[in-house]
Amino acid sequence: MTYHSPIWLPPKPSRAERKIPKKSSHHFVGELTFGEEIGQGQVLTFESFLEHNVALVAIYTPGVIDIREQVRVQFVNANGRVGTHYIDFLTTEQGGRRTAILVKPLFRAVKPNFRDMAARVRAAIAPDIADRLVIATERTLWGGKLERAEQYHVSRFAQPALDRRVRDAVENFAGPSTIHDFLSFAEVGPDGFHATLRLIRFGILTAPIPGVLTMHSMIHREVTP
Repeated sequence: MTYHSPIWLPPKPSRAERKIPKKSSHHFVGELTFGEEIGQGQVLTFESFLEHNVALVAIYTPGVIDIREQVRVQFVNANGRVGTHYIDFLTTEQGGRRTAILVKPLFRAVKPNFRDMAARVRAAIAPDIADRLVIATERTLWGGKLERAEQYHVSRFAQPALDRRVRDAVENFAGPSTIHDFLSFAEVGPDGFHATLRLIRFGILTAPIPGVLTMHSMIHREVTP
């Protein structure tokens, strides 16, 4: 984990390959930023509340190092003509695997026309755009994934002094213990909660129970054999 300068830099602009409206009377549209915990932030746009939530879960999925939105792909549709589709999100993992994500509410994702289109897009993306395609629905957010991602997101801004003190304390910590007891051991108290979340987010500490993290959550150090 690298500690960066506290000097704020404006986020890099969206990499969407089509224009996303800034506002809409019928849709939940907007922008979020990510990546500030490792340097300069990146703007990511979304066109629904479901897209917003899926994006958060994708950003903070272990191993994911980048995510882009609205990636253009051409495919052959059912009538044999070439069509254009924009993949909602495209993630890249540390090992290089690229995943195209199509976001749809479950009641739409099960419809035959959408399944047919998704299969055609899947055939068109390999190997140049992505290695696989997945469909994300509300079920993607189950199991405490969204709640944990939201916590990682609000704690993404580095606090260099606290980060160093908490990271140094890990060297002499094995656990398991509660976050409260770990922060007492680190002699920083509750002020170090977000710094601890960043250590969990990067796998330096492990919180085995999914869902929302609190001062009473159990953690231990991730030991590499």
